[in-house]
Amino acid sequence: MTPSISGEIKTLLALAALTALFSIPALDTGASALFYDGGFSWSPHGLLEFARAAVPTLILGTLLFCVLVWIMTLFSKDWIWDLSTRRVMYLLATAALGPGLLVETLLKPNWGRARPKDITLFGGEHAYTSPFVVAAECARNCSFVSGHAAIAFWVTAYAFLLPPHWRGPGLWLGSGIGLVVGFVRVVQGAHFASDVITAGLIVVTVNIVCARLILDRPIRP
Repeated sequence: MTPSISGEIKTLLALAALTALFSIPALDTGASALFYDGGFSWSPHGLLEFARAAVPTLILGTLLFCVLVWIMTLFSKDWIWDLSTRRVMYLLATAALGPGLLVETLLKPNWGRARPKDITLFGGEHAYTSPFVVAAECARNCSFVSGHAAIAFWVTAYAFLLPPHWRGPGLWLGSGIGLVVGFVRVVQGAHFASDVITAGLIVVTVNIVCARLILDRPIRP
């Protein structure tokens, strides 16, 4: 077993364990309750709002930058920073499938889970529902799963562009970024911890599968 595969397995197991842990309603709502004091912190200024509004744009900006660098290489003899066509297609595919298709297109509009700030436990009008139960407590832009966390966890895709011995640490670093951004959304009452961790599990799994299908396939002569 190579170090990269070991790192992948450890990352997926850790995210799966956290997903199972926070699917327990008492822990899920309990994590949100830590930041509720008659309301959740949601200031239009400060680091929390910066993380909500700016971080996803900055992350997607790195993807756009990679695409622009790749376009530049089409007019040169060598790949700049080794951003080959295959690698750029991998980045685009993971971003489109994980945060784009599964999270923003399939889950968030259709799952119907109310956000923490909207449930009766925290002063709202809707019922709490378990993360893996399709509900009707939210009509649009719902809680399950976290789009902000999904985009932040997508950073783990860059780990597969690193040398094999750095991929494990790259996965942990990218997952850490996802957890930090997700933590901000929990503090703001916008998502449950289960929304955040499940987003990470989905996105990292997509990144790993796409890496196997796109990056690790031999190039035919």
